[in-house]
Amino acid sequence: MYEAPKSLRPVIIWLLTGCAMIACMVAIGGITRLTESGLSITEWKPVTGALPPLSEVAWQAEFEKYKKIPEYQLLNQGMDLAGFKRIFFWEWLHRNWGRLMGLVFMVPFLVFWRRGLLKGWLMRRALWILLGGAIVAGLGWFMVVSGLEKNTDVSHYRLAIHLCAAFSVFALVLWTVFDLQRSPRAFGGDGSRAARWSRWLLVLLVIQIIYGAFTAGLDAGRVANTWPLMHGHFLSEQAFNYTGTALDLVDHKEGVQFIHRNLAWLVAAAFLVFAYRERQNAALYGAGGWLALAVVLQFILGVLTLVMQVPIVLGVLHQFGAVLLLVALLNVLHRTGRAPIAGSA
Repeated sequence: MYEAPKSLRPVIIWLLTGCAMIACMVAIGGITRLTESGLSITEWKPVTGALPPLSEVAWQAEFEKYKKIPEYQLLNQGMDLAGFKRIFFWEWLHRNWGRLMGLVFMVPFLVFWRRGLLKGWLMRRALWILLGGAIVAGLGWFMVVSGLEKNTDVSHYRLAIHLCAAFSVFALVLWTVFDLQRSPRAFGGDGSRAARWSRWLLVLLVIQIIYGAFTAGLDAGRVANTWPLMHGHFLSEQAFNYTGTALDLVDHKEGVQFIHRNLAWLVAAAFLVFAYRERQNAALYGAGGWLALAVVLQFILGVLTLVMQVPIVLGVLHQFGAVLLLVALLNVLHRTGRAPIAGSA
């Protein structure tokens, strides 16, 4: 069994710090979306964009750029400079948190590399993490571009891609922490019942996260704010009033909310049944209990967010709840992962 030497404790702290920063980034991204701030910065300047406008002339110039996009022309005409500064702040913070994360990942990486702490599988894993972070940043701009020319919002498909990419990097970083704290494990299951079913739970959770992104991107959480029915109906009467096809379940508010709210029942039930069935599984060390707690908390947050018409605090807590649920599931997945062949970890 692999046992991380004490010299790798700084690496573990570095990776845990990265996990915390990614979780914070998800929360900041949620605030940015809920405050309709994501399109306030219309250019991507990875270096010079770190500084906000430093004079009234500079602020006015940024405001003029914003006035040229559809969001201002169709939704925010009449917004004053003070209002623009408020939405600018959240997008600026979102991007600068990303820049800070880049430094937090890159600088220690170089230090640990020079000290010889990153070798073999750990070096390869660190490089994949850095590459993943760069891809997430690029996908962020890919998302923003979709709302600058013809639309008043970013594409909900691109939002889902951006969010799932961020969650994937988070999962890779946390999995590496587990590898160092316990022993390296491949994602493939160890053949047990818990391994097989927990991986199906991941499929369910990924679909639900995608629909959560669709819901956020389309502002679908602000329609049919009743529960458990949609204004007295299992399926909103407006759900298929657009194309009359299955596209209404991915492209329009009522259909997307219908899938997201009802998939939540399936996710909750599946996670709770799994936790109950594996409650005596010594290999999980109580991980099933944490999984059950996380899914119940997330379900409650989802219902409260819906019926209260997505207040910012609840919306962000619900998004953060998805991170906690992913952590709980990754704990189960790693404990039921297959031990890699010697030398291939």
